[in-house]
Amino acid sequence: MPPSTASSPPPVPPRIHSNSSTPYQVPGRSYPAQRVTGVIFNALDTDPRSLRAAELKNGARWDEARTVEYEIFQEHLRSLGPDHFSTLSVAYHLAEVELETSYLDKANEWCQWVSENAQRVFGTKHPLTMKTESLAAEVLCQQGKYQEAESVCANVLARQQMNIGEDHLDTCETRRRLGITYNALGRRQNAVMTAEKLTDTLKRLLGETHIRVFGSVLDTLEYIISTQSGDANTLIVMRFQPDVQQAVEMLLQVYQELRTALGHAHPSTIRALCLHGRAQSLMQQSTEASETLRRALASAEEALGPDHPLTMDIVGNIGVMYALQNGYIQGILTNNRAAEAFPWLIRYLNWVEHRKGKDNIETQSTLELLGNLHFNAKEYEPAQQYYERIVACSTRTDSKATERVNNHLQLCRANTMYTRRGLGSGIGGFLSNLQRY
Repeated sequence: MPPSTASSPPPVPPRIHSNSSTPYQVPGRSYPAQRVTGVIFNALDTDPRSLRAAELKNGARWDEARTVEYEIFQEHLRSLGPDHFSTLSVAYHLAEVELETSYLDKANEWCQWVSENAQRVFGTKHPLTMKTESLAAEVLCQQGKYQEAESVCANVLARQQMNIGEDHLDTCETRRRLGITYNALGRRQNAVMTAEKLTDTLKRLLGETHIRVFGSVLDTLEYIISTQSGDANTLIVMRFQPDVQQAVEMLLQVYQELRTALGHAHPSTIRALCLHGRAQSLMQQSTEASETLRRALASAEEALGPDHPLTMDIVGNIGVMYALQNGYIQGILTNNRAAEAFPWLIRYLNWVEHRKGKDNIETQSTLELLGNLHFNAKEYEPAQQYYERIVACSTRTDSKATERVNNHLQLCRANTMYTRRGLGSGIGGFLSNLQRY
């Protein structure tokens, strides 16, 4: 296909200043002899702008990186055309940036554009084609399409193993994404085993002190302390499992190593501190968890900005922590101290709804948690509003979740109808209206 007939690349999303990251210009700092080596993102070439883009991405300064990458992309598109490897590679980098900033629709558009052109120009076995499919699988996972994401990941992994080898870093990255999908599907043991295998491979390829190894270790520990179930018994059992207790200790050690080597403001250090706070919350160390997560939040807001994805991940974790501390577990609220959770969860909801969309599973789950907190506090009107927002935008395939929300919504409507009408309107009228639901 001639360059003139190739499809146009997707535009960069508009910068919304009221709800986008405005990171601080963190001054360059010289760290002591580092125990952490290497980088996650490498420059495409020796162009100073490519070097700058890689530096920004390694510092998780995504908005600035997007600007630089898009400038490079536009120049390559004009001078080299849409079919050139360099043009497609920069477009892949833009897809990565959009995924990291949780603009999932934009990430998906870039992935599709790169994938279609790379397949046409280079074929399905080309490394760029395969790693673009791998990235698209992570987008699917973030969209809540876990089964589809797992299928794509497994398919790409098998093809990469055959064509570029088990030890290629692209293959390693796909294995990392497969672990993410396993964890999202609630297959905790599979996720842990996948991450452990990846860690061993990265140690052999890059050395034990490489930052990718630390990232894989954090993935492993995150899977160990994570549960996709809010069941009280599951959480209690987890607290006494030896691997969970060991993970809690290891998270503190990893955080301390990263802080010493990279400083408290480095994204990897902040992530480790956040995970340590989550682990403390799981172990019911309430005061310590609150202090740890607030320290992580302060570092993230100062270094990365108030709307940065890592900052907002911490905000969401603080909201969940307070919900758990206040007795909420899968629809059980033993007291009315949930007020602390609301501002954090609402802040997270506003952000995730704007970035990932109203029908995203993160948005839906946050709405349900807010609705449940109100419902169990017998605040039926605000609870009903949250449940109605779920129903209006839900594309859930989880029948149990759908049934759970619908049941709560019916109970809310029954209670609010009863309160508004009072007994004066006649119990017969109340019951006849209830039948509609």
